[in-house]
Amino acid sequence: MPLPMLRNAALWALAPVLLAYADTPFRTFGQRFRTVRWAERLVLFSVELNLLLLWTLTKVFLQRDAALAPAGWETSMAMTGVALAWLGSAFAVWARVALGRVFSGTFALRPDHPLVTSGPYAIVRHPMYLGLVVLLVGLSLAWDSAVSLGFSALLLVPFVMHTVVEEQMFKAHFGDAWVVYASRVPRLLPGWKPRAPRDTTSA
Repeated sequence: MPLPMLRNAALWALAPVLLAYADTPFRTFGQRFRTVRWAERLVLFSVELNLLLLWTLTKVFLQRDAALAPAGWETSMAMTGVALAWLGSAFAVWARVALGRVFSGTFALRPDHPLVTSGPYAIVRHPMYLGLVVLLVGLSLAWDSAVSLGFSALLLVPFVMHTVVEEQMFKAHFGDAWVVYASRVPRLLPGWKPRAPRDTTSA
């Protein structure tokens, strides 16, 4: 398959994610939550937005980038990128479907919020973030972009902070059920030996 077609195939992996998460504003604003932490969400959203703007400035306006693939390996790397992009997309969509009605775009728990431990949540505790990062890495490889790959890596920082805030909430809300779940399912890397989160509720 020609390189431009492979790159377009990788871009199409964004479509299922955009569709699956299109209802985020309706499931977030104006909703009634038992626990909500808007301040932390706004701070991390600003970090993510600034990273996106930095990527846009570097990649689009300044047109500064570097190739990842050695000469002659662009097509092979693009094929790998397409596979990763669609794998990440499918995982992120699967996580959204698994959460169902309790999904929101902020750090919040509904009064009847269940502890979801099935599907992708039996593989990692935060499959949405893992899926999105894998998707972005796949796009970076498909488009042979070192700047995009660097952006994907930097995005891990706010995503990890997401998990810290969320896990504080989950532990306070679900108690021992969360501790047991966290002790057997890794946070972000499948197969990584999990460690129960530290007790930070009194900090």
